[in-house]
Amino acid sequence: MKNITVVEPLFVSTFKCIGSKCRDHCCKGWDINLDKPAVNRYLKSSIIEIKNLATENIEVTRKSFASWGTMKLQPSGNCAFMDEDRLCKIHSRLGANALSNTCSTYPRTSRIFKNEQQKTLSLSCPEATRQLLSSEDAMLFQQTIKIQAEASQARDIDHQKKLINLMCLNIVKLSGEKLDEAIYALATFMLAIDRVSPEEDWLIQIESHFSDVLSSLEKGNIRLQLSQIKPDHNLQWSLLLRLQTWFGGMENKRAFPTLNHYLNKLIYIQAEGAKTNDISQSMIWLDNVWQNQVLPWLTERPWIMNNYFQYRIYEDFFPNDESRSPLMSLYLITAEWFLLKSLMAANVAMVGKIDEEDMVNIIYSYHSNTKHTANSARAFVAEINKSKINDDISLIYLLR
Repeated sequence: MKNITVVEPLFVSTFKCIGSKCRDHCCKGWDINLDKPAVNRYLKSSIIEIKNLATENIEVTRKSFASWGTMKLQPSGNCAFMDEDRLCKIHSRLGANALSNTCSTYPRTSRIFKNEQQKTLSLSCPEATRQLLSSEDAMLFQQTIKIQAEASQARDIDHQKKLINLMCLNIVKLSGEKLDEAIYALATFMLAIDRVSPEEDWLIQIESHFSDVLSSLEKGNIRLQLSQIKPDHNLQWSLLLRLQTWFGGMENKRAFPTLNHYLNKLIYIQAEGAKTNDISQSMIWLDNVWQNQVLPWLTERPWIMNNYFQYRIYEDFFPNDESRSPLMSLYLITAEWFLLKSLMAANVAMVGKIDEEDMVNIIYSYHSNTKHTANSARAFVAEINKSKINDDISLIYLLR
């Protein structure tokens, strides 16, 4: 018997699917891969309706045990097993245990190390996003011990990387709704730890840099340094324009109509600035709406966006992505945040009010279109790289 530590935020452990009450559903517009036991179970079902639907709509591919077949979606884009009440016929007729691995686990995901499992939820699920944003304690971490029969074959967790990740989470948490300060503080921390020599007293130096950053946040030094930065409206404009163009090729993707509803408002504001040949006016307009309308509303509900940013740090195991530098990882998160806050500000500018439901819609639809597959995530990073100027530290110009 081997013990494994299971780590999960509170909103993960309490999550429940709300079925047909969901504002969107996960059985539309996505490739649905079925494992071998599920394919055989449906094709050989004693329930004639299930067997007929499976025979007509499952394409047996035999790519792998986990991807033995795929569902042919209906003209509506829905899975053939979805009924008129937007509920799953497999679940209602055969029970939860008959669901394929894909359907039984989504939106749950996890990162597994030899002695630790870090659980999370995909925010492409609107209900997962709603629960993350609506509860003050959503990102309160819980830790339990699970006993398993055999030792995991996964790699050992790097405790230095885990410590840095936890420190980053605490920097964000301390920042409250002021996520621009959180990002600037993280950039300061990343630059500091990059200078730490592994041959020296690593832990002592890291703890010292962490303490310095927290002190700068508490004393207002980070806010003062941010106020002295001149915004780069050309960089901001270019990034938003490039991402809008990239999103334009996603018409048939799940949740794109929802995302596009908010993109169109942002496009309108940028177009108004283009009419005067002064693109800075659009960026100033968005920033004024953010500062004067959105931020005061968030100040009364500081957990909303702070929970989201903590989630991103935890979900990405930031800054430990081996495919890119810590500063590039931060640039990516910063660019994404700039897009999201621009969408939120554009919506408030157009409709005149702030609604938590709009924030849920923006975040879940954004994640559905950029985070659900590895290919879309890589493509999104590539688009951001095309807009980047000089080096990764230019991310600070997206904070003003």
